[in-house]
Amino acid sequence: MTYAGQPLKRVEDPRLLTGKGAFVDDLQLPAMLYAVVLRSPHARISAIDASAARNLPGVVAVLTAEDIVGAVRDIPPRPTPELEGLKVPEHPVLAREKVCYVGQPVAVVVAQDRYLAGNARERRSLDAAGLDPGAT
Repeated sequence: MTYAGQPLKRVEDPRLLTGKGAFVDDLQLPAMLYAVVLRSPHARISAIDASAARNLPGVVAVLTAEDIVGAVRDIPPRPTPELEGLKVPEHPVLAREKVCYVGQPVAVVVAQDRYLAGNARERRSLDAAGLDPGAT
């Protein structure tokens, strides 16, 4: 039997629609931590001051590219034989001096509570004023 063009009955709908579904966001484990990512507009990074966010009660860590140098390797490019000889640019896990695209991760806040992690990022406790959207 071919499945192309045939309707398939969704077996998960009843449990999801009746509130009996399990979602990753619903999981709570002992000593669980939450992480949120600060993403940037296209910019050059002159400085990131994470001291205020690091000092908030319940914040376990604030990581920037400076913090992970030597500990975390760049994201490797996908091997593409058709493009052999093409110089593929580095792609760091967290942007270093220049943000390459809108939404590139710049920092990660890790906290004991998802809301605290989000607040540390959103309240500008993690100062992204060093991101200059006018720079290229």
